[in-house]
Amino acid sequence: MPTLTIQGTEIAYDEKDIVTFSEGFIGLPNLRRMVVVRQSIIEPFLWLVSLDEDGVAFVVADARSFFPGYNPVLPAESSFNDVLADDESPVVLAIVLIAPDWQKSSANLRAPLFISASQMKGAQVVLTDSQYGVDEKLPLAMAA
Repeated sequence: MPTLTIQGTEIAYDEKDIVTFSEGFIGLPNLRRMVVVRQSIIEPFLWLVSLDEDGVAFVVADARSFFPGYNPVLPAESSFNDVLADDESPVVLAIVLIAPDWQKSSANLRAPLFISASQMKGAQVVLTDSQYGVDEKLPLAMAA
């Protein structure tokens, strides 16, 4: 089983957990192969780790679990619609910024990651008509 290192900890991952982002990320088009990694010490967050560039990893979360009213719709013009099966509902992850002052931690809900679990393909899509922003305070941070 292959391994990767996150913050000095070696973690095994399964090849089936590799998600391919054919267009990369906004501003980072070279990041195309990413691995979703669970690590109990950061739950309910996950790692999204690059296999294309050493040392690049994002903290992500299921956006809908933190923001129950958040229900992003993939724009009709998005090419990612062609990846999804007719009855498939994509996994929606938000990139999270864990700030040194944790009360300022936020999630990017304007440009979420849509992932087809059946195809293990993903896309970062800007939701131009969304009421949510790129730095939405996490509910835990707002409650403090």
